[in-house]
Amino acid sequence: TDAGHYRCVVENDAGTAAKVVTLALQSAPVVAVTPRAVAVRAGQRVLLHCAASGEPTPSVEWWRDGEPLPEGPHVLPNATLLLAAATRRDTGNYSCLARNTLGSAVAHASLAVQGGWEPHRVRGSLVGIINTYELSVTTLDAGVLDDPHSGTTAVRSSIGSIPPAVGPLMRVLVAIIAPVYWSLAHAGGDAQSGFLLTRGTFRHESQLEFATGELLRVTHLARGADATGTLLLDSVISGSVPESIGEATVLLQDFSERYVHTGAGRLSGGSVQSFLRDGRIIHAHCNHTIVYDPSTGLQPPRVQHVRVSAVEASFDPALEELRFQLRASLDAGANRDQCPPGFILGPQQLYCLDLDECQMLNQCQHKCRNSLGSYRCICPPGYRL
Repeated sequence: TDAGHYRCVVENDAGTAAKVVTLALQSAPVVAVTPRAVAVRAGQRVLLHCAASGEPTPSVEWWRDGEPLPEGPHVLPNATLLLAAATRRDTGNYSCLARNTLGSAVAHASLAVQGGWEPHRVRGSLVGIINTYELSVTTLDAGVLDDPHSGTTAVRSSIGSIPPAVGPLMRVLVAIIAPVYWSLAHAGGDAQSGFLLTRGTFRHESQLEFATGELLRVTHLARGADATGTLLLDSVISGSVPESIGEATVLLQDFSERYVHTGAGRLSGGSVQSFLRDGRIIHAHCNHTIVYDPSTGLQPPRVQHVRVSAVEASFDPALEELRFQLRASLDAGANRDQCPPGFILGPQQLYCLDLDECQMLNQCQHKCRNSLGSYRCICPPGYRL
């Protein structure tokens, strides 16, 4: 508060003299970058604004993924970074570094350039056991087509070499292709597609629990894209589904999945998937955990939503082929930087941690079971809620 202009006035019988001096208090740099996260389509213009203050006036330089950017016309006189037509090579984590004689400060932003380079095909394998039926190595082949006009990505997949005894049971297992629609969904606004976030290398655990008690787990391992731009995906499945599905007419319903950033390189998702079995609606709870190397991608929003619609499934016993098709979109929503109910901010406010409601008093009269972002009250044997 002492900084400012000071005026010294001297007077005597001969007259008056005055002198003005400026007092500037030195301070270390303070820096901020806006916006903190940007997602654009290839070819769009990007502006990252860097506001730096300090005394002496700090120098400013931009870095990307830990490497300094060369000086050039893309850095404006006010230290704003300009990318006139962003390309996929511009995707990364950007830092604005401010320095003066008293120290330095840095602020970060992430840029995701989407479109024109995500894989349009997925290939892999599926093995495991369903309802005691063993699957030999089956082949997964999926085509992905981005449709900017509808704001969705169309996914068509086929899984071959499925035994006829188990194929009809698998028509409700959209979780088999969860990594496909999660990583390659059409991203709108500030959302960041799973492929850009992980560079196509991640582990995706899915668990599907039916209302009748059956439990199914799928472990997916995405190994990145090959030289042809095809995402490589291998999956292992185990567990059971209701046997009554096999002979029933099944209609899958639209659903949405919420993915929460729950740790460095870790996302947790959940949804309630529904289908009509002979006209009767059946619900199944699906939970996902995704783990990836955080140093290879971008800092995700705290919350993102995948919207899945126009879901269809069929099994061809003659070809022993299971088919899925759907449309998927990804959005961050208005609360992208807020932890949803059931979560609290973690260390350094970088991600969200699950709140264990069962540790709080009077949640349930009997047994309480905590789940990600929620909890369930359980009655003792012989009773029900």
